[in-house]
Amino acid sequence: MKRNRPCSVHALFCAAMFACTRVAATAQDTGLTPGELFGRVRSAVSELPVPDFIVFTVQNQSVGTDGSFQERLRLAARTGDGASLVRELDDSTGSPVKAAPEIVRDNVFIRFTTIYRVNDFPVEDFGLRYAPSKRPGIFEAMGTPQPPPAQSKLKEIGAVRAFDNPYRIVDLGDTTARDQAVYHLGLTPLRDPGHHVLREMWVDKKTSLPVRYIAERFVDRGLLAFHYFVTVNTALIDRHLVNVDADGHFNVVRFPVHFSGEGKWSISEVSFPAQLPDWMFDPATFPQHRYELIPV
Repeated sequence: MKRNRPCSVHALFCAAMFACTRVAATAQDTGLTPGELFGRVRSAVSELPVPDFIVFTVQNQSVGTDGSFQERLRLAARTGDGASLVRELDDSTGSPVKAAPEIVRDNVFIRFTTIYRVNDFPVEDFGLRYAPSKRPGIFEAMGTPQPPPAQSKLKEIGAVRAFDNPYRIVDLGDTTARDQAVYHLGLTPLRDPGHHVLREMWVDKKTSLPVRYIAERFVDRGLLAFHYFVTVNTALIDRHLVNVDADGHFNVVRFPVHFSGEGKWSISEVSFPAQLPDWMFDPATFPQHRYELIPV
């Protein structure tokens, strides 16, 4: 699959100027401006259920200036607090691992993974839901102040709710993504760029759900700095919008070490149990149930 590189600020500016001189492709089909179409996307995402639990397999591969890395993990995650039961399936050489599951709470990095908050990744909505998230998004830098929610609804347009929009949004034209007809939007944050992390979006014309994102994550604290641009593809699984694969470029400085490279991640074997026992996520009681049937 050809990687879609994030558009530059200059490209977005030119697209915005060009959009002023033509009838936007999105407007031709929907009668909505790009900003109103973004509101429709938010409404469509907000109407989807939020799972209490998710069970999935993640495959990670990366190649960078510090070498190559791979892994395969099986996770059961409780979405409300991020607690997860994790089993390492394959190690960095691709060899199977028969390790006992490990319980992780509020993780940044699991002991044997380099993926940031991997337990939250499959159902991350990148701030599209109208309801405020209980925890910062996975692409937000630690300590990023949470912006206050929009206080007023500006107007109703059919099924679209328009709120104070945190992005400048331009129409980048109609195209296809994952064999679907989509609208392509460019997004530049008007404020809080560390919180509003979307930079591009491909929207299914039929469902108004995102088919693909480009998101940016960055931190610059002198001795610690990193910058990620990640392209994320989605799929609708059991009425849940799941981020099923991603690839991107990373650039990391942990003084005095500097490394960069490319990474790929894929999510598979996804299910959404209605209930999982509390002991699965409790280090104190889990050992009492170690030999019982568990989904990881």
